[in-house]
Amino acid sequence: MTAALDGLTAEYTNSPFAGLAETPAPAVAGGAAGATLALPVAESPFAGPAAEGTRGDAEAEADLLEALYDEDFADALAALVDEAAAKHLADQSAWSSRLTEAEALSELEEWVEPLALAAEHGVDRMAQALETSRPETMGDGVLQRFLEDAAGPPALGSEAFDHFLGGFLKKAASVVGGAVKAVGKAVGKVLPIGAVLKKLGGIVRPLLKKMLGLVIGKLPAAVRPIARSLAAKLGIKEAEAQPDAVAALAEALDRELAALVTRPDAVPGEALEDESWETELWRESPDPVGEYDAARARLAHQLTTLPPGASASPPIQQFLPALAAVWPVVKLAITFIGRDKVVKFLADRIADLVKGLIGAEAAKLVVPPLVDLGMGAIGLEAEAEADATGVPARQALAGEALVSTVEGTVHGALQLLPVDSFGDELALDAAVQAAFAEAAAAYLPDRLLQRTLAERETAEDGGMWVLMPRGVRPRRYRRYSQDWTVPVTRQVARAIRWSDGGTLETRLLDRGLHSWPVLVQVRLYEAVPGTHLGHLARGEAGEDGEHIDAAEFQALTPEVAGLLLREPALGKPGIPAAAGRPAPAGGAVRPRPLPGRRLYRLRVVGPGAARASRVRTLRRVLVSLDPTRGQLRISVRLSERQAHELLAKIRPTDPAKPRDLAGVLTATRAVYAPLLTGVLADRLVRRGLVPDATAARGVGERVTESVTSAISAHLAQHAAALATAAQDPAAGVTISVAFSGATRDGLLKPMVAGQVTVTPGWQVRA
Repeated sequence: MTAALDGLTAEYTNSPFAGLAETPAPAVAGGAAGATLALPVAESPFAGPAAEGTRGDAEAEADLLEALYDEDFADALAALVDEAAAKHLADQSAWSSRLTEAEALSELEEWVEPLALAAEHGVDRMAQALETSRPETMGDGVLQRFLEDAAGPPALGSEAFDHFLGGFLKKAASVVGGAVKAVGKAVGKVLPIGAVLKKLGGIVRPLLKKMLGLVIGKLPAAVRPIARSLAAKLGIKEAEAQPDAVAALAEALDRELAALVTRPDAVPGEALEDESWETELWRESPDPVGEYDAARARLAHQLTTLPPGASASPPIQQFLPALAAVWPVVKLAITFIGRDKVVKFLADRIADLVKGLIGAEAAKLVVPPLVDLGMGAIGLEAEAEADATGVPARQALAGEALVSTVEGTVHGALQLLPVDSFGDELALDAAVQAAFAEAAAAYLPDRLLQRTLAERETAEDGGMWVLMPRGVRPRRYRRYSQDWTVPVTRQVARAIRWSDGGTLETRLLDRGLHSWPVLVQVRLYEAVPGTHLGHLARGEAGEDGEHIDAAEFQALTPEVAGLLLREPALGKPGIPAAAGRPAPAGGAVRPRPLPGRRLYRLRVVGPGAARASRVRTLRRVLVSLDPTRGQLRISVRLSERQAHELLAKIRPTDPAKPRDLAGVLTATRAVYAPLLTGVLADRLVRRGLVPDATAARGVGERVTESVTSAISAHLAQHAAALATAAQDPAAGVTISVAFSGATRDGLLKPMVAGQVTVTPGWQVRA
């Protein structure tokens, strides 16, 4: 089992470079770059002299991919997936019956077509600009800016489109720029730059096609990763056990780009179309999420219509394979234990535990508490009186609650049970009972629970988790039936981390709120198999069409639930770091909605709500690492508010007051210091650039202190540059610190002095 899974997941790190074609070497000429400027394919255009003979091919290729990696582009791709998911849910909701896969894909392709055309035209404009210039005479930075300016991406009226387009064209410019710089040392096989650009344009549509595939369930991002806890039990390497579909797609693009400049026979889209980077776990069904949706609705109907005395075991047995197809921890455990044995055992035990709640009469016990929770609060009043099978809507809701309890019991039991006890029926029975108590406390009304039940999620009578959105299908997430309106003090806001690397305090301050406490409404959500954050954004938009940024949904951990709501049991722990690996202090700006993960969104409702403005969500700290060139750049993004606070310290309005450069350094360090060490260490370990986690932590700490030293020295000499950037009309300021000598070996040594640049606005790439 482990070996098979290792073989499947290893596809994410294997080299895409199978070998280089031997072709005669054409002459290198100046002038018309699109026609004659050529690129050596016998060596990476990103490799420096140190690459020759000093590292294995695997390390060289890993360094090439690291040079292409762009955190902002990965976030842009995730945002595009969320927008597409919202569009898909809207399309499904507009029709009385579920759209076929072909119909859904056609709607999405029409929606994304302007983006595809804009990306292709941008690459074409790069090619035209190169034909009338001498790019080989330009420096790296000048050439990069020249190509990006030549692409001139238009505004498409969608932040997700614009962010993705800008990121893609920056990647294209980086690849072409590296190719042009390599021409000067061409000593063997060469490929015309024009051919590289043509192939770059051919990548766009395969990439977008794959992106849409994530949305319609071909490779659902929310269900694909394997739960780390079980993976660790089965001996699967943690780094391989948690691949993220969006991140894997971004890496597949980088492999495409690398192939274009190292393989003259590379076909555009080949690496993206090659499904070796997709795990076999999700190829058994063409539409696993759709089949799971249907199986969930079918079981809900069966559990509320079974005749008296009938067992729920047979329908539960029929449901579990569909659940396993979309929930990795379930699939792995069933595969490991044995399908027939575990499915029947789980179904029998769960059927015995819920027997008092199945059937039409028993299900009525669930309905009154649901009504008391407030039908209108979650849109239940908008549902038809009966579903397609004739089951009353309220009874169908009771069936959904029972199915959620079944799902939670199965998942919880298989997580609780040690792998050594999979064959122990008594241990499995104990795990099922414990998991059932926890699931019932979450998905059934409190009125049905014992007051002394330790697993209850709230101290007093609370709500329950209801499948949403109501009135339409498919259901794509759960929402807690109760909202909270609570005051948030500055101290609490400062203690709650935000996924962009800041805190709830910085988020609220950047939105223009200055008085404390802030009165907010908190709404809670739970992901199910197939959930994208775009589903939540669309489902919660409201009748007024309010646009909700998917990045507003944040992970609800027990710590956050305790601080915000004083109910820590409503939160779910985040995915723990593997043993020996540093816990990242900041990741993607969107938390991954893995099945069972809890999320929250808060909205300011008290004084100051009218002043609260929307804030763009980008990472506060960016790391750009190119080991082949030995270049490391750390970029710190300061919001407009933060920039003006620093300006006031550099140029006080009171002439008698001295400038406070120490305060400027302290405030700037407060932005990056809590993040940088962990983020960089995690990145180095994931990419295999350092020997172990201890070394990675040491590198992270040294870089963090070197950034502080560089900014301190810069402020002492050039504080006016920061003041000027803060006064610029562009929103915010970016402070970048560049280090040389950051090769694999160099990272383990003391850092050289960093070079600081300050630019107005939030630079989109480090």
